Amino acid sequence: MHRKSQAGFSLIEMLIACAITMVIMGVIFGQIIQGQKYSVAQEAKLDLFQESRQFMDQMSRDLRAAGYPNTRNFDADPDHPAETSPKEAVGLVKLDTGELWFESSVDGSGNVSVIHYKLVTTGAACPCLVRSQTPKVSGDPLTGQGESDQTEVQNVLNGSSSDPIFQAYYADGTVVTLPIDISNNALANINSIFITLKVQSPYLDPQTRQKPTMALLSTVRLNNCSVAYPSTSGTVMGCK
Repeated sequence: MHRKSQAGFSLIEMLIACAITMVIMGVIFGQIIQGQKYSVAQEAKLDLFQESRQFMDQMSRDLRAAGYPNTRNFDADPDHPAETSPKEAVGLVKLDTGELWFESSVDGSGNVSVIHYKLVTTGAACPCLVRSQTPKVSGDPLTGQGESDQTEVQNVLNGSSSDPIFQAYYADGTVVTLPIDISNNALANINSIFITLKVQSPYLDPQTRQKPTMALLSTVRLNNCSVAYPSTSGTVMGCK
């Protein structure tokens, strides 16, 4: 009687095959995980940059309405001087490398609001550029108005004196020394503001191992006059 030979895998061959399979699966799953990380990082970057672009667009729109309405648009408020009248916008109130503060009717309703952009360095995902919009009340534009934070853009990189968010120019093209506020009637000579907003994604790019950054730029020419006090007589953008 002849015993038939039986074909099959030895234990060593099985172990080698399993090891090779595990290596291949490890490579495949590694690529999948890497792809997921890249997708999450790209989505977060796009969300942040889209949010920043919308924020910059809103800032530019707000600023173009700064100073409207004022004494040139309507009859003067008989109950209040232009500076303190809740019915009139003074225009720019204060400007610094990380702060922009002005009055305007941003929605076109004629109701004057105090618009305040400021760099905040503390808090989650900050430094942040925060925007507040508050109805103007009868009171000093610099010291007599309230504010409430509303929207913000996070992970802002600039805002210092060496890398400002806001810069300004007088009508003759001269650079404005900041900070400046409404107590200085030179404010009424400012006719354009240059904005640079630099933001950074909180996530590393899996390919470059760096956090992506983006810079948005805008130059806004002021359309309305300023009622900066104590006097605006003889100024280019002054209402008086």
